[in-house]
Amino acid sequence: VSNLEQGMQLKNLHYLAARNHFYSCSYKTNLIDLCEILSKRGCHRVPIVEGSGNDAGRCQNIISQSALVKFLSATIPSTNTALDQTLDEAKIPYRKEVVSIVDTASAYDAFSLLDSKRLSGIAVVDEDGMLVGNTSARDIKYAAIDGGRTAMEQDILSYLSVVRQSSPGRRERSPICSVRYDSTVRRLINLLAKTAYHRVFVVDDKKRPVGVISVADVIRFAIGNSDQ
Repeated sequence: VSNLEQGMQLKNLHYLAARNHFYSCSYKTNLIDLCEILSKRGCHRVPIVEGSGNDAGRCQNIISQSALVKFLSATIPSTNTALDQTLDEAKIPYRKEVVSIVDTASAYDAFSLLDSKRLSGIAVVDEDGMLVGNTSARDIKYAAIDGGRTAMEQDILSYLSVVRQSSPGRRERSPICSVRYDSTVRRLINLLAKTAYHRVFVVDDKKRPVGVISVADVIRFAIGNSDQ
């Protein structure tokens, strides 16, 4: 049993269960109501619950935040001028504290920081504060699958390069997902749709993270501009 499993296994199960409430929808749920559900904190996917009699309440399918963003990216008209606004013009609240860890820190320290801050993702920066990577709760899942075969004492990026590739059926992803502070909403949505990430870091001219945008932020933006 690895140090990660010994130190965080049961605690993570309890805290993840406590922070993620259960939401559901039906095939009759309209798009705006679905957006409202998926914009809630901690709600990354929603089961479609249907059925009658003995099948009442059975899950028929699942809709994820990523699937919704892909739908929005593919269906929002190119004439929608709201998408041509910059992040600041669109008033997307990206200027938040960015929790980060230096790229020389161990994987164990990075995952411990994720756990102690109760976050689903953090930035990885170099000694100059430049964004060079990211790690998330998904990587803790890969660590569990790895089962301690890869030493967690090595630096976080080296560790991730091993465990991410060793996960069967893993879909390749961009190592860093970021946009500049002056990027448009259209670029942001297209980037999230292509990468299926749950968050994008916003960087300044020196590629230092100055904020973060979640998929939920994008969905809230879509709700606010649903009349366009």
